Amino acid sequence: MTRFSFRKKRSTTETPPEQTPESPHQRRRLPTVQIDLNRSSHRRMVALSFVALILVGVVIVVSGVKTYEYTESAEFCGQNCHVMKPEFVRYEESPHANVDCAMCHIGPGASFFIKSKIDGLKQVYSVMTDSYSRPIKSPVHDLRPARETCEQCHAPTMFKDNIIKIIKHYDNDEANTPVQSTLILKMGGWQNEGGVSEGIHWHTSNPVYYIAADDQRQVILWVGMEQEDGSLKEFYARDMLNMAWGSFVEEARAEGKIREVDCIDCHNRTAHFIPPPETVVDKSIGAGRIASDLPFIRTKAIEVLSNNYTSDTEADAAIDALSDYYLRNGKDRSSTSTHLTYTAEFEAKVNASLIEIKRLYSETHFPQMRLNWKTNPNNARHNPFPGCFRCHDGKHVSLDKSGNEIETISVKCNLCHTVPIVGWGTDMLVEAPVIVGKIPDSHADFRWTIEHRFVQDAQKEGCYDCHGQRFCSNSACHNLSHPPDMLYSHAEEYRKRGGQVCYTCHQDVLCSRCHPGGIITNP
Repeated sequence: MTRFSFRKKRSTTETPPEQTPESPHQRRRLPTVQIDLNRSSHRRMVALSFVALILVGVVIVVSGVKTYEYTESAEFCGQNCHVMKPEFVRYEESPHANVDCAMCHIGPGASFFIKSKIDGLKQVYSVMTDSYSRPIKSPVHDLRPARETCEQCHAPTMFKDNIIKIIKHYDNDEANTPVQSTLILKMGGWQNEGGVSEGIHWHTSNPVYYIAADDQRQVILWVGMEQEDGSLKEFYARDMLNMAWGSFVEEARAEGKIREVDCIDCHNRTAHFIPPPETVVDKSIGAGRIASDLPFIRTKAIEVLSNNYTSDTEADAAIDALSDYYLRNGKDRSSTSTHLTYTAEFEAKVNASLIEIKRLYSETHFPQMRLNWKTNPNNARHNPFPGCFRCHDGKHVSLDKSGNEIETISVKCNLCHTVPIVGWGTDMLVEAPVIVGKIPDSHADFRWTIEHRFVQDAQKEGCYDCHGQRFCSNSACHNLSHPPDMLYSHAEEYRKRGGQVCYTCHQDVLCSRCHPGGIITNP
């Protein structure tokens, strides 16, 4: 008989040891367990014990994996941590809503896992002590390189065809006149067949480095473009030329402050973009959620969404005040205005529009985190933030050994897109731009947009070969009257038009050219 025992049995032939008084510790004996595998009940007990251990192990492993996966999910980051609620709200509205936060912010592997959990403990501490940053700072300076995140799905070095971009928005006039802009975006990139790099994505196949003066990387002090021989063509911001313009680059290099341009430098808010009021209001008007026949509703909605409020309650009160404005003016003007008739239907439109404006506010303003559309600039565009113009502003120059300017970073807008063709009104005629063949030498400089007015009648026949005879009916450029005192009154005209008209022709003229100290609003 096979027998297993966890207790040593005393031989019957042994002489019993002399009995001595037992101490309390000696009396505490562990229980004995005897297993006899010849007995079926014991065999079942051992088998069930092994099965139970296996099941418990599987449960622990699976629950551990699931817990880990949950802690890496967007829901855990955005919904369980109120600090991240604004980022989560915008993330759900982004093109990357199906990409887990950890894909960009943490990364695979044990090292990233350990680092993320250590950082997570720091974040838990900051939340418990109410010492976290308001708003969450952007950009994230220790974010993984784009080649380890973005380029796992995107191939920025491959050439992209040009695309036609249609932008639908509305004017700031009483009738909220529809406006449509059409242009071609020259996406570009690297052409393997011809070995040509051009267009917006030229930067992805040509190493470019820069030094920023601020944490948000909005003020660029120095740009270095790598040449084929490995040398750098350096461009300095003119503001730095009054200093020892060569030494600060070496200092920045020693401190690791020189950054190579990658996807995130332009697409810095791609997963957390907060659109400006103009964008969200235009979208809601186009979708019919804000009534387009309410006089000046675009202007009023943008004004109320552009203000800073200390709480959601204060914002709601400001938006509700628009109801008084429309109902009061509706009764006063219902018999005279062509755009306004006070009826129950009109009142319902006002109320529905205000509900939509409140929704827009809740998705773009987060007072508790001091976060709104102004807080973290979006670099993928050049309005309302500098974006491309951080470098392409005509103020970054290359110098020779004597310190003389020899080259400037281009500010030609048509390197990246064609001149926008804009139409106004419900009966607008917008002709999509087309690029066929070689661009005429006269069009090489963007100033052709302004200077073509001096073309002689005999030369216009050549224009029609590409543009067609109705091209000049483009109301965005023509039929505009500039008052004699435009030099002094253009600020008021700009305010009325929301910048839509001025920048159609003057896209290469930044306000800072005449206002280097910034725009000062009259009291």
